[in-house]
Amino acid sequence: MLELRNLSIRFGDNTAVRDLSVRIKKGQRIGLVGESGSGKSLTAFSMIGMAPECATVTGEILFDGQNIPAASDTTWRRLRGRDIAMVFQEPLSSLNPLKKVGQIIAEPMIRLDGMARSKAKARVLTLLEEVRMPDPASKINQYPHQLSGGQRQRVLIALALARNPRMLIADEPTSALDASVAAQVVDLLARLSQERDMALVFISHDLESVARATTDLLVMYRGDIVERGATTEVLNAPEHPYTRALMAARPVIDLSRPDRMRFPTIPDPISVKPEISERSRLSGDPAKRNKTASDRTPAAGLTLQDNCGPRHASAPLLSVEKVSRSFKQQRQSIFEPRKTLRAVRDATLLVESGKTLGIVGESGSGKSTLARMIMGFDQPETGQILFMGKNVYAQSAGEMRQMRSNIQMVFQDPYGSLDPRKPVGWSIAEPLLMDRTMDQSARDRLVHDALEQVGLPGSVAQRYPHEFSGGQRQRIAIARAIVTRPNLIVADEPVSALDVSIQAQVLNLLMDLQEDIGLALVVISHDLAVIASLSDDIIVMQSGYIVEAGKTRSVLANPKHAYTRELLSHRTA
Repeated sequence: MLELRNLSIRFGDNTAVRDLSVRIKKGQRIGLVGESGSGKSLTAFSMIGMAPECATVTGEILFDGQNIPAASDTTWRRLRGRDIAMVFQEPLSSLNPLKKVGQIIAEPMIRLDGMARSKAKARVLTLLEEVRMPDPASKINQYPHQLSGGQRQRVLIALALARNPRMLIADEPTSALDASVAAQVVDLLARLSQERDMALVFISHDLESVARATTDLLVMYRGDIVERGATTEVLNAPEHPYTRALMAARPVIDLSRPDRMRFPTIPDPISVKPEISERSRLSGDPAKRNKTASDRTPAAGLTLQDNCGPRHASAPLLSVEKVSRSFKQQRQSIFEPRKTLRAVRDATLLVESGKTLGIVGESGSGKSTLARMIMGFDQPETGQILFMGKNVYAQSAGEMRQMRSNIQMVFQDPYGSLDPRKPVGWSIAEPLLMDRTMDQSARDRLVHDALEQVGLPGSVAQRYPHEFSGGQRQRIAIARAIVTRPNLIVADEPVSALDVSIQAQVLNLLMDLQEDIGLALVVISHDLAVIASLSDDIIVMQSGYIVEAGKTRSVLANPKHAYTRELLSHRTA
């Protein structure tokens, strides 16, 4: 149906995609995996004629055997939506916030196909039922911001299906979703592909999602397809060092794994062209099978470090005692009373010095609200929070400033937490400004030391945030957090926006820092595997309640609550 022949995409002298050839058949479900910068999204956009204008695209793109010139906008406009549709990564930014869901989905059918409005409305309801939207009749009259993340993604899928395409491209459709919601969306895409006999191109850096959704797999690295074959074969017996490194670097729940074992990390891309590993199913050439099968040694630069040193018990550093917090929700209309959302209900927890507490739960479970209360940003309505024996919310302004130098936070989006107009050294030094007795040279020394501790040279302090990769920016955010030598760091989704190998680097860094300077950590995530790899103790939150708590290994080995078992089912090794 769709074939790419020797597709290359260049930006000036830089080649982003190199001589890529792939054939996608009717009804085939193919996965495209790789990290940021691998070229997978550029490849996807080229499949619908939406490569950036500044890019030079060479090679052939054939649909139903017909070569479509890159400059043929008229042909591409005819194909998009009707024959090839796309589901984008962030549904909230892809949906018109000023239009209701029903209007958004009906628009292409009315404007492009000339469908009557009454018929289009009925068709919208059918599509929402097909994507298994809860209460579809009411959702038609709601705006995108009134829906959950999973519901917005279902709207985007229904919109893509509106004109009955023969191929659907899903670009990171689950990256912003919780594990349970992501699994539902992945299963939905696979089911729709089978029921409609529709080709599916599923692009992701999440190997678990790819395994659920696809039958065939392409692995991209620096613009090349380095491995291809049946999904189960590639994931169960990866041949290329990069694929093996991706598999080894991802967090999994494995109770046989030693506590606090370091993750393998993937070396920076090298300048030479990677070797290719491909299996006969996709290549069509049996001679190419097992091309690098003899190379079964671990990938260069991959190391496993197992820390089995003793961990000493200590008095609780942080004590949270029966805290609750609620918020007034926005009215749906001026005639409705404002409803109360109880975000956190009677939460109790302890954090010991030098230990890690993991907080896991889906969006809306209350974990981030709990973190804000711990940080002193949001006062609880009931209960108390004690840090180093003192009530966080019963202190003077000076005492609160001192306390905040001892509790620091690492946020989910490292770029958003750094001032884009200032060098990163300024952002790292900002918490030190609370100490008015410290001179500039002393601040500079502490900034230099903090950068060195997170594995960056002190000289980068003069560079700006946009000059760094996502993983480097998160290291800088961690340097900002440790510059005051805190006793406790609260990390809110510290790796959810990062690729697999960068996740591994950041998780290793947090473990190293904890052991080097004796930090206590509170790590918040919707990914149970991330929490399992880091934490000594764990609490599971749902709808504002702590539904399960205990030692991490005990909870994972014998979960008591149904929600914990559901989370565990999505991320078991």
